[in-house]
Amino acid sequence: MLIPVRGVTKMRKPSDSGQDGAMPPAEIAPVAGDRGRISADLEGTLQATLDAWDDLIGSLGSFDLRDPSRKSGRSAGRILVVLGSWPEGRPLPAIRADALAGITTAEPLRDIEARVIEAHEYDPGIIDALRRAREDIAEWADSADLHTESLLPVGGALGVVPLGTLVAASAYQCAVAGLDLGPCGVQATPTLLDAGLIALIDAVGAVAAQQHAGTPGDPIALAVRTPTITVATCSAGAAWRTEILEDLPPSIPSLTAPTADVLDIASGRASAFSAYADGRIQADDLGGLLRVARMLATAPGLPGTDGLGTALAAYSTSVDVARRAGQVAASAAQGIGRAWRRWRG
Repeated sequence: MLIPVRGVTKMRKPSDSGQDGAMPPAEIAPVAGDRGRISADLEGTLQATLDAWDDLIGSLGSFDLRDPSRKSGRSAGRILVVLGSWPEGRPLPAIRADALAGITTAEPLRDIEARVIEAHEYDPGIIDALRRAREDIAEWADSADLHTESLLPVGGALGVVPLGTLVAASAYQCAVAGLDLGPCGVQATPTLLDAGLIALIDAVGAVAAQQHAGTPGDPIALAVRTPTITVATCSAGAAWRTEILEDLPPSIPSLTAPTADVLDIASGRASAFSAYADGRIQADDLGGLLRVARMLATAPGLPGTDGLGTALAAYSTSVDVARRAGQVAASAAQGIGRAWRRWRG
């Protein structure tokens, strides 16, 4: 039975998936032509993306753009300015024009952001620029050629992915910005954090599909369960599928943690080692998680996928060190072992 949930199709967990080994459960197995959230429910996905922008913009109160964020060395203005629509940046109309022209190369994101920061870090029009970025998405969502254009490949922070996927990924950036502005009095809502997590996991599917397009191989899958949502993605060849589920599907790599912790680790704001050690993150299927980590390590990705890959790889590194190093004190080894057993669930 399917239940619509804020732009993503939610599927009840079946009593028996009928899948085992490397085969993904039926509820997340992609078929040819699947392109994650945008091929499953494009309008709903874009509405969920717009909702994330509304949540962020609506949470912004009155604070000085020079106030420090939680990210060391970054002001509130630095956090927000790169999300806005500026002539010096690469706003959606420019990305859309590249997609229509078949251009799949893009200027490095760091160069674009450096230019925008230099010109506008403390610009009093930052909030207006955020609203412009949001309205660019809304106008495109109402355009006559939306469905055709959404599938056009375009270059960007995720590598070469469908235009719609790149647009939807902005919900992740909004969620991280909301968390970063906590010291300024901004409260990131649970719906914003959930939207950011869904966008991040769909981006993982997109990057995996990009890396393995045209090659058979085993499917690559990842699921994340938080107190408010469970989301999973699976790629096979050039196709990928992302779903919200009632519970973790069986037999695929998974993480269990609070939503904010997953976003913080993915964005490099929190230490994966600390989260594992104190039991905030649990995981299942070491081999599968390492496979996802290796894929993310070799792929261009949305800021965040590098952090997620590092987090997944951290488990293997630490366990191997503890297992092989006979010089490690017994008490330390036991402590690490307990932490990793909790992490594995």
